[in-house]
Amino acid sequence: MSLTQCLSLIAGATLAGTAVADSAITADEARAIVAEMLADAETRSSLQSSGGTAGHDGKFFMSSAGGSFRLNVGGQIQFRYMLNLGDDLGGTTDNDDERGFQTRRTKLNFTGTVYDDIDFKINGAFDRDGGAFTLEDAYTVFNMNENSAFQVGQFKLPFAQEELVSSSRQLAADRSVANEIFNQGRSQGVMYRYSSDDWRFAAAFSDGFNTANTDYNTSNGTGLLGAGEADWAFTGRFEYKGAGNWNQFRDFTSEAGSETAWMIGAAAHWETGEVGGAGSTDYDSLAYTVDATLEGDGWSLFGAFIGRSQDVDGGIDADDFGHVLQAAFRIPESKWEIFGRWDGVYADSSYTNNDDFNTLTFGANYYMHGHAAKFTVDLQYFLDDSADNDIVSANDGIGLLTDSDDGEIGIRAQFQLLF
Repeated sequence: MSLTQCLSLIAGATLAGTAVADSAITADEARAIVAEMLADAETRSSLQSSGGTAGHDGKFFMSSAGGSFRLNVGGQIQFRYMLNLGDDLGGTTDNDDERGFQTRRTKLNFTGTVYDDIDFKINGAFDRDGGAFTLEDAYTVFNMNENSAFQVGQFKLPFAQEELVSSSRQLAADRSVANEIFNQGRSQGVMYRYSSDDWRFAAAFSDGFNTANTDYNTSNGTGLLGAGEADWAFTGRFEYKGAGNWNQFRDFTSEAGSETAWMIGAAAHWETGEVGGAGSTDYDSLAYTVDATLEGDGWSLFGAFIGRSQDVDGGIDADDFGHVLQAAFRIPESKWEIFGRWDGVYADSSYTNNDDFNTLTFGANYYMHGHAAKFTVDLQYFLDDSADNDIVSANDGIGLLTDSDDGEIGIRAQFQLLF
């Protein structure tokens, strides 16, 4: 009999004797408690003898001996105070300021490995307005060798770099306005990935941009032009790394003492389908982007250009563009970082309202424990009136409410916790 079982038996016998003496339970009930405790001890002993482990090594985990089977449990909390200043915010007359708290992101994720060479991820988020839980990622990765992998499920397509960098690893409290308009979002499909020391690429066949959580016959939804799933959609991204290591490009910051790293990337996406369902108006869309990242000893630079061409039979025929430029600098011998960003959105002249829309963002990060515990404060200055650009709309997730004039200001103070 193991030590665990002996201790459980002694504790159970003591409990049974005490309980019977006090007439709190019957002798039969006491014996049942002891039997249950012995069974529990046997289970624990079995788990220990299997060599399985659990704990925290940067992630909370449970693992089999050798790590062939492993489950990681994690999450993200972003809690903010928001303040917007402008004229007639959100289209409401004489509403010149909005303020309050917001749970921007609350996520749970499960990642891991089965059978040594198959990885998985399931990730979901609680809605900031109502609390509903929504699936974000659900995919399986078949690792063919150390360079190649085949991925199936629901995931972000390999397109805009700003969107591919996790929301937990941004410089500002959130991504840019340009990214929110042109990003790929999540889709359902299959993807092949290849990575070497200096270059890597990914190619995907999917249901199209922003078609997460849709069934295969969905004809209307959150996809491009509100068209639901595309009939055909293909995405490809290529990246070349001239210096550094790939992990340095998982975020947009660079710690003091970091080695120089730089990367250039390019991607393209094409899809076709029907607006309004089968038998309705056909559309085609081509999106493309180029980006560059440069990091040094406590500083970083990032720039991206995005273009999109849309052609709807008898409707929209437009070429829209956007850009993002940002920089960050770590204050020496401190946990503080300052950053700035300029992004712009340029609508096609065929739109009724096609003025440029520019945003300046300035702020600072305080890294208590890296990205795992981080405080961010920033100010967004929306230089132009969003009503004068037909492809820009209100987005309370990033703090753009729209106003009746130029110069809306959005201030965000956010604490992030990763576990």
